Amino acid sequence: MKKWLIGSRIVGVSVVALLVGSLAMTALAQGPTPQDQDGQFPSYSSSIRVDDAQYEGVSEADEAVALAGLATITPEEAKDAALAANPGATVVKVELDNENGALVYSVELGNGLDVKVDAGNAAVLHTDSGGDYEG
Repeated sequence: MKKWLIGSRIVGVSVVALLVGSLAMTALAQGPTPQDQDGQFPSYSSSIRVDDAQYEGVSEADEAVALAGLATITPEEAKDAALAANPGATVVKVELDNENGALVYSVELGNGLDVKVDAGNAAVLHTDSGGDYEG
């Protein structure tokens, strides 16, 4: 009787271990990817969210004005944040963008880097080398 009880406990523990391992592998396989649900690269999360549907059919100029009204930091503060994260670099261009529903400043640096700065709190969200996500 004891052998049967010990054997069934071992089988039970093994089944639980397999189940937990299987669930862990499934979670890892479904983990976050660098693209968002629309397949756009990369997906950013910022402190100011933008409703993409609100700007459908709106001219770029009108959208730019509306987005500027949402930003709580200035382009100059975005430049400062990008330069602080990349000492010695120079700024080529700064644009306020709606990146997959996240309001960010895209700060293009002279060294080819593109720094995404949160338009709400000046946090550097991502830095890439221009062509990292194409293709």
